[in-house]
Amino acid sequence: MSEHTAMAATVRVAALFVHPLKSAAGIRVPELTLDERGAVGDRRWILADHNGDMITARETHRLVLIRPSFLTDDRNGGIRLTAPGLPALDVPIESVDRGAPVQNVRVWDDEVVAHDVGDIAAAWCSAAAGRTCRLLRLADVDRRPLAPRFAGTIDAHARYVAMSDGAPLLLLGMASIDALNARLLDSGHAAVMDRRRFRANVLVTGTRPHDEDTWRDIRIGDVSLSVGSACTRCVLTTVDPDTAERGHEPLRAFAQYRRADGGVIFGMNTTHRSAGVIRVSDELQVLSFR
Repeated sequence: MSEHTAMAATVRVAALFVHPLKSAAGIRVPELTLDERGAVGDRRWILADHNGDMITARETHRLVLIRPSFLTDDRNGGIRLTAPGLPALDVPIESVDRGAPVQNVRVWDDEVVAHDVGDIAAAWCSAAAGRTCRLLRLADVDRRPLAPRFAGTIDAHARYVAMSDGAPLLLLGMASIDALNARLLDSGHAAVMDRRRFRANVLVTGTRPHDEDTWRDIRIGDVSLSVGSACTRCVLTTVDPDTAERGHEPLRAFAQYRRADGGVIFGMNTTHRSAGVIRVSDELQVLSFR
């Protein structure tokens, strides 16, 4: 039996997450509805500085303490934001649709068209983040291109992505997190890594550690997807999602066994072929390997 066929257990979706505001806390959900950009409600909001550059928790750790929720069941409307010491902020979609100014925000190398939702939201977000910033929502007219390295075997031409770092979806095996935590415990670290640190959209169970590295084309339920490049991990993984305090792990551990060209890797960038719905407990079938 080859190593690619050695998975004995059925692989299933263990948990699903969306992160409405880039770098803020995620929301665990029972299903993901996929549109042309990715999971509906995922990375559709962002904070930007006065130059129009994105602000993330890499440098502004307090963003992880901002907790968003949706004001509409379809996740495509407004959001509510909460943060320690502040009253909740509601940003209804009507405030965006009714003539909110449009500006470009830089998300890595891309200029993304977004709506600035106003001074009240900006003041609240500045207080929550501890620095001056503006809150923006991805504009429907935006067409940020999907980079081919994230698309796997899917033709990236005329495919778009919201304000994620790269791919529409990030996929990670629970066994990979367990293997990381075992290494940390073996090296004397009492604290283990919370899965929230890795900001995956799709967590799967029934695999061996890092099986997802070997996949190329997969199907989850009725949705066909292709697995692109591995996700290069950054300092954000070292920020505690409950306290916003920064440590050294897991980057030190990753450097011992997950090093690759350009950094350390954990989880896989994944793109869906067309719109659909992924649900918790859906079976994942591996259609082809790398």
